[in-house]
Amino acid sequence: MVKDTIHTTTVDSTYARGLQALADMDYHTAIALLGPYEDYNAAVAFVGLDRNLTALQILEPIKPEERTPQVNYILAIIYSRIGRVQDAVQCYLNSVEQDYSYRHRGNLDPEISVLIKQYELFKEEEEIEYW
Repeated sequence: MVKDTIHTTTVDSTYARGLQALADMDYHTAIALLGPYEDYNAAVAFVGLDRNLTALQILEPIKPEERTPQVNYILAIIYSRIGRVQDAVQCYLNSVEQDYSYRHRGNLDPEISVLIKQYELFKEEEEIEYW
């Protein structure tokens, strides 16, 4: 397989423009440029336009043990939006386990903050008394 891998130092300008469009929240352009790559950034662009099932088709095939905290977090948002609440909670908890900063990030996203409140996630942490 290594023999068949092509290495290049040429920057993929299409992908770079797609990333810039994503950063600019120009999701239509980002999808046009990143969509063919079918990677995490393409999925984020699809989520930005509420095309959650397309994003799910890109990310769901990633084996759970190979998912980064970013992939778990965006999957949590997607699952929440499409009503797969238990999957959403599990992916969110996985993202927090991998990177604790997602614990606080969850309060900023409506889909995740609802899950945190509804399922009283992290309630034990909040009940710790400090002396």
